[in-house]
Amino acid sequence: MHDEATPHYIAMVDQTAYGHKLLMEEFGVSPRIGWKIDPFGHSATQGSLLSQGVGFGALHFARIDYQDYGLRKKNKDLEFIWRPSKSRGKSSEVFTGESIDHYCPPGKFDFGNIGNEIQDDAELHDFDVCDELDQFVQNAQMRGSASKGNHVFIPMGCDFQYDNSRHWFKNMDKLIHYVNQDARVNVLYSNLSYYTDLKKAEGLMWSVMTDDFMPYASGKHEYWSGFFTSRPTLKRFARVANVLMQQVRQLNSVYQSHHSSELESLQRAVGLVQHHDGLPGAEKQSVADDYALRLNDGIIKAEKEMNEILFVIGEKESYHFCLMANTSVCDVSTQNNDFEVMVHNALPRASVQTFSIPITHKSAEVLVLSGESTVAPYTFVFSVELKPLSSARFLVKQKATDATPIGDAELSENEEDNIVLENHLMRVEINKKTGSMAKLANKKKNIQVPLSLDVAYYQAFQGGNEQHSGAYIFRPDSNKTYPVFGSEWTARGPMPDVTLIDLQTQSSADGSSVPRVAFKIGNWVTLEYRVNDDDEFLEIEWTVGSVPIEDKKGKEVILRFDTAKSIESAATLYTDSNGLEFVKRVRNHRNTWNLTLHDDQEFVAANYFPITTGAYIKDAKHQLNIVTDRAQGAASLEDGQVEVIVHRRLLDDDGKGVGEHLNETESVYDSATKKHITKGLVVRGNFFINIDSADDGMRSLRSKMESQFFRPLTVYRKPVPADVVDVNAKITWL
Repeated sequence: MHDEATPHYIAMVDQTAYGHKLLMEEFGVSPRIGWKIDPFGHSATQGSLLSQGVGFGALHFARIDYQDYGLRKKNKDLEFIWRPSKSRGKSSEVFTGESIDHYCPPGKFDFGNIGNEIQDDAELHDFDVCDELDQFVQNAQMRGSASKGNHVFIPMGCDFQYDNSRHWFKNMDKLIHYVNQDARVNVLYSNLSYYTDLKKAEGLMWSVMTDDFMPYASGKHEYWSGFFTSRPTLKRFARVANVLMQQVRQLNSVYQSHHSSELESLQRAVGLVQHHDGLPGAEKQSVADDYALRLNDGIIKAEKEMNEILFVIGEKESYHFCLMANTSVCDVSTQNNDFEVMVHNALPRASVQTFSIPITHKSAEVLVLSGESTVAPYTFVFSVELKPLSSARFLVKQKATDATPIGDAELSENEEDNIVLENHLMRVEINKKTGSMAKLANKKKNIQVPLSLDVAYYQAFQGGNEQHSGAYIFRPDSNKTYPVFGSEWTARGPMPDVTLIDLQTQSSADGSSVPRVAFKIGNWVTLEYRVNDDDEFLEIEWTVGSVPIEDKKGKEVILRFDTAKSIESAATLYTDSNGLEFVKRVRNHRNTWNLTLHDDQEFVAANYFPITTGAYIKDAKHQLNIVTDRAQGAASLEDGQVEVIVHRRLLDDDGKGVGEHLNETESVYDSATKKHITKGLVVRGNFFINIDSADDGMRSLRSKMESQFFRPLTVYRKPVPADVVDVNAKITWL
């Protein structure tokens, strides 16, 4: 049962298809009903593409906001028509039901508890048939009073049960027998397919729901918006593994290798981690480690299968993934002066892509070995124009000489003492004293807006026996955020503890350079700004951690983009639904009921929504686009602002089932003490930011979401003599 807030729709489709294939092969059945009882909120993508879109006649679940649930139960509106896709309209609608009083049996009819027993021997002192019968009938009548029509269903079974089927069915048989003798209600064994058919046959009128069910709240101060970001490195690893799987599949198809690589191990691992307690980060640390291990095992096998595909087209020497290149770890590029790089463009269009490769020399040159492409070489970075659905091979030769940076992308300073990064499409000004952006411009559209970037944190609520922040729950102790450098500052003076690091790359005289500038903010945050060739988006690489906890306070770290209300967003944020369609989010508002917020803590938590690939705010003239590299939680708590939680380090459990507080750590080697030390997990990720016109904003956003998700497959190997490679030596299959 996959999660619905954090997976990409491609992973959801793959997992569902894999499961349905298994059911058909093993049992010869194709599911008619969606049974999504435990995910923590329900997405528009699930309601359209993964319900009606896969042939379900109905969808049943058990977790919606407690305020929404109370109103629906009162109005007999727990069953309805869900039409969540604006683009697909009525063709996406599905009959939907919310379980009454959760998805477990009512009261003492939970026969998974061996102590629950219907005693029908009248000679024994604990004879209780009459009491059991009355309680069951009352519960059935309560469900009838909250439902339309003549039929209700009562779930039997719950989590971790049915290990004693004899006890279950012995007591359910007794229950059915005596209740039907009583005749106030009629009870029978059934399933949701039969139940749905009976409901639809009654010809009842149903309300229509068009939005989604995010975020989920189970009670006061219980907003399940923390898991949108929990375990950010697992979320990123799952994304990388999913994209690798899609790319290797495409290689197999493009080259018609007939290898028919099923990538079974990786497919199973990627499907498994989509579980609603997996990708959300709501599992014990040992379980998260197991997910990561399975993903890694699948990737190792996928590398072997990829090389089997490439062997068919004449590549006899193996290539290798370098999945930790963003942390300067890549054996092939750092242990060889010369090495080959092959990149594959998975996009159905030509695109200019910029690649960062860790090397040990100050400079390098890039030579084209095969493929149609345009190359601009850099020391650490090179850009390639790739043809649609094509691959290209390059030889990187490291050099000890320095070179002069030239080309399209530029780094300079203006009279306001701001650093300026730009290319022919966009321009950004960055304040040297604060490390924050000051202005962002779209040069092609002649648009410029003030834009700042702040890194801060909410302090997690840890008071007494009340609800705490945890793997699931986001509950800050107030709506106040704190600076990451630990002291107050104002715009009148420089921010303390901000260090500028010039990361402009060097290149040979026939290339160009990509300017990069980084700031160390405090002791545990780094921001790096990048302007890439032919890219209308600014790339921001953030590194957060180890988050300090010496003050015994948990922290929820955010990046906040602020246009100083130059974009009049009218309390509205748009977030993607699993990377597919966008959903309109209005601050302090729900479409189907009046949202009641009890304090500033809930104001923050209730206005956080899941993003999988992107979000935006807009007004009549401009649109600010944000693309991300993994699932996260985002909010717009003031007009013109968007903030995203990027890391969480918590010191209490939220009591929702994990049984551990979310305090991820890592073991690293300290060169000073020559010992391994354990510290809080350091997390690195990327945002891509763009300002565009309101009319053209969705074009640029959709294009970047696609190109960022399907980053080119990049693989490495030692140099291979030309006579070893024969790209025309495709094996002819009979």
